[in-house]
Amino acid sequence: MQLIRNISIFGFFVAIPAVLVFAQELTPEIKQKVIEEYFRTRTLWDVLSTHYNNVIYVFIALVLATIWLVRKYIKHASKAETRLLNALSKDALMIFDARGDLKQLNRAARLLLGLDEFVSMQFDYKYYFKMAPSPEIQDTFEEMLRTHHQVEREIIFNQGKLLRTLVCKGQPVYQESRKLEGYVFLIQDITQAIENDRRINWTGVAQHVAHKAKTPLSTITLTAQHLDLLVQDLKLDKQPQISKYLDRIVAESKKLNGIVHSLTRLAHREQYNCQPYDINALLENIVSEYRAKASSNIEIITNLNRTIPRALVDINHFPEAIQNLMDNAIRAIGTQEGRITVLTSRGEWIDRRGAYVEITISDTGVGMPDDVKKKIFRPFSSFSQGGTGLGLVIVQKIISEHQGEITFNSVLDVGTEFHIRIPSAPVDER
Repeated sequence: MQLIRNISIFGFFVAIPAVLVFAQELTPEIKQKVIEEYFRTRTLWDVLSTHYNNVIYVFIALVLATIWLVRKYIKHASKAETRLLNALSKDALMIFDARGDLKQLNRAARLLLGLDEFVSMQFDYKYYFKMAPSPEIQDTFEEMLRTHHQVEREIIFNQGKLLRTLVCKGQPVYQESRKLEGYVFLIQDITQAIENDRRINWTGVAQHVAHKAKTPLSTITLTAQHLDLLVQDLKLDKQPQISKYLDRIVAESKKLNGIVHSLTRLAHREQYNCQPYDINALLENIVSEYRAKASSNIEIITNLNRTIPRALVDINHFPEAIQNLMDNAIRAIGTQEGRITVLTSRGEWIDRRGAYVEITISDTGVGMPDDVKKKIFRPFSSFSQGGTGLGLVIVQKIISEHQGEITFNSVLDVGTEFHIRIPSAPVDER
């Protein structure tokens, strides 16, 4: 309404001078001459352009100026709305009219949907969802269009090497007369929030289980060992068989103690002392150990980039992450002929300043099915023989404490590839 009022006022002050000019110059003689020439040889436009050339040009200039000012005002208002949308929500926000035509979207929506910053608003809604990371996003929007009711859906999908979780919320907007005015569509990325919540919850569980199980397991182990000594002293007929069972109790108790130790690691936040370190040298030492103890059916090769900078690592904790990934790779290959490859490279962070060192550990093992890939960083989700289900959880915790990130890609019956990225040391510390 304000825009219409401004245009009306501006038009009033533009039109009145033009009318006055015409009224002053249109004398009866000229009027008669215009009529005669109009019917005899020329059109009205020719006559007016001949006698009122300057006035017409001024009028056209004023009209063009009015149009330019109106367009500039609308463009400024549109930019102001866009800035407001970007400031109000970090989530992807889209606004549609009652027909389902897109009217506005913020920067987060453009990034999520892979749209250009200057994308036009003249296309069908399907155009804006065609590059969405999951087709379920468009399905959710179409459900809202079809039902004219509020919708909410959680979408879990693999995007490249990452498992992402989005929440799509659609809300129809009605006027007071209950006439449909449009739709608001919100897409929230809750991947990190879920991960943080899961980490907090499992920390409490781990602490409780570790505290309750530690003493009984130690008692069982010591009792079994004492029984074995007594059986040997008694020299019973079935001494070998009894000793075998007792050894199994001791072995399984030690395995449970290992799980309790891992749970304790998860439950306590340790202090990390990250210092510049040569990652290539660290990896060469670990690979040498695994080459010595790995079975002959597994080949371990390295391709280490000698130009990578030093990385900030805690030498007391970081090697455990690499060792866990190497153990997983060996279990994935099993007794088949296979290969483990360890690579290093360098790169620049996208979401923050600075560089990183990347470590890639890949194997030609059994790979993982989709249902397993969705929960490999959850405690006790191991599907490999002999795994505790805590190794990758500890790896993720170690990398997180290094301010790094870990991603993976796995194809069933082809193999698995893990990528670790940790910050490189500042130039003055290398």
